[in-house]
Amino acid sequence: MLRKIAEETRGYRSFLISTHQNPEGDAIGSILALGLALKGLGKEVRILTQDPVPEVLTFLPGAQEVIHQAPSDGRFDMVFALDCGDRARLGEEFNRVKEIGKIVNIDHHVSNGFFGDLNLVDPQASSTAEIILDLVQILGVPLTREVAENIYTGLLTDTGSFHYSNTSPQTFAAARACLLAGVDPWEVSQKIYDTQPLPRLRLLPRVLDTLELLEEGRVSSVVLTQQMLKEAGATVAMSEDFINFPRSVRGVEVAVLFREVTPREYRVSMRSRGAVDVARIAGQFQGGGHPAASGCTVDGGLSEVKAKILEAVRAVL
Repeated sequence: MLRKIAEETRGYRSFLISTHQNPEGDAIGSILALGLALKGLGKEVRILTQDPVPEVLTFLPGAQEVIHQAPSDGRFDMVFALDCGDRARLGEEFNRVKEIGKIVNIDHHVSNGFFGDLNLVDPQASSTAEIILDLVQILGVPLTREVAENIYTGLLTDTGSFHYSNTSPQTFAAARACLLAGVDPWEVSQKIYDTQPLPRLRLLPRVLDTLELLEEGRVSSVVLTQQMLKEAGATVAMSEDFINFPRSVRGVEVAVLFREVTPREYRVSMRSRGAVDVARIAGQFQGGGHPAASGCTVDGGLSEVKAKILEAVRAVL
């Protein structure tokens, strides 16, 4: 499928690249890397995201060119939807694009809905960025430092700095290619992990103050409300990876973060140490992801949503 996508890509002129709402490192790294690579082929490229690039990722090459409103002259021969398991998660702005041609769906989530005209979904890949590197190489585009820095960011963030179970020999081979292209791993790590916005640090203790242990310590949960965001002066993007704190508690098998979207809607993130397939739990609520990291959106008040999710978790423990 990679070669078919590359072949068709060479034959088109104008491209739109997009990803899921509230994008993180893999999503942003993937869309920027592909955008730069296509421009290297002389293509016309626009990159659209529903939500802003997280502040911690604005250092990435090409980040300033991302748009957040559908272009008024939006007519594209081919659209790449990256790291997005469901077309609806591309957001309302994507739906406002006037004319799109063939949709190419590239992802690594096992729960992907195969919504594209061409679908490349590889659950064995550590990240979408890992797949994009393969595509760039097949396209014959030189792996510049700028493209490589975006790919490396996707690899780094989606593998938890290369210590999650999705890290493979292919992941390290991809990272090696990025370093050979000029990426400085220390510099990237410093910008992502050691340059924290003050509002993020103010938000974290508010979230951790809600920490609960359930099922004899096998399940942990935290809550993030709109009021907390307001008090801390933070954005949703600044809560990225907060769920790793409850997951790190000794004895916990499943961690859950309940993020308030509205008083009657919650975004639920789940992490597993491996014994529990949280993708199956998320699937019960029309969500998805990976066996060890998944999410879903559930309607209802906090107590109601908690009860539904925790009942589903309890059933598989």
